Amino acid sequence: SSDMCSSDLIEPKLSWRALLARYLLSLAHDDYSFQRPARREGDAILPRLASGLIDLIVVLDTSGSIGERELREFGTEIDGLKSEVRARVTIHACDDSLAPEGPWTFEPWQPVSMPSSLAGGGATDFCPVFEWINDEGRRPDALVYFTDAEGEFPREPPPYPVIWIVKGRALVPWGERIQMN
Repeated sequence: SSDMCSSDLIEPKLSWRALLARYLLSLAHDDYSFQRPARREGDAILPRLASGLIDLIVVLDTSGSIGERELREFGTEIDGLKSEVRARVTIHACDDSLAPEGPWTFEPWQPVSMPSSLAGGGATDFCPVFEWINDEGRRPDALVYFTDAEGEFPREPPPYPVIWIVKGRALVPWGERIQMN
């Protein structure tokens, strides 16, 4: 019957949302209770945040290839996922340098609101984000990067999972790539 071909089954937007949700839910249900220690000397192994709370960092590529409507839509999705997986979400924005207004942190009970206007429009360099996380001594459960993936990548992957939500056809050198369109 023709209902099997209903267009919403192949609506591509469902797939990136579903894939991201599945990935985050599997993190939330991981039963290990300690994160791997950071590589710095003398760091203790950190117990997970209180009762399985996920520490999620979300980065928006503001180099200009992704429009404000898409960023807002992405924010809405992150907000929906966040309540399902009990995540504390830190949002930052970057083109070839970090947005001076960021980062923005939302506890599980706070709705995610995207920054209303993001500076940006420069070239794309992914390195500042990874340097910032490192300088903060953070070890997120996952970093989700919303980008067209056309830019400078750090040579080495970081010691935590990175999920690239990619608009366009560009490939990534490491991490999980989820196609946006």
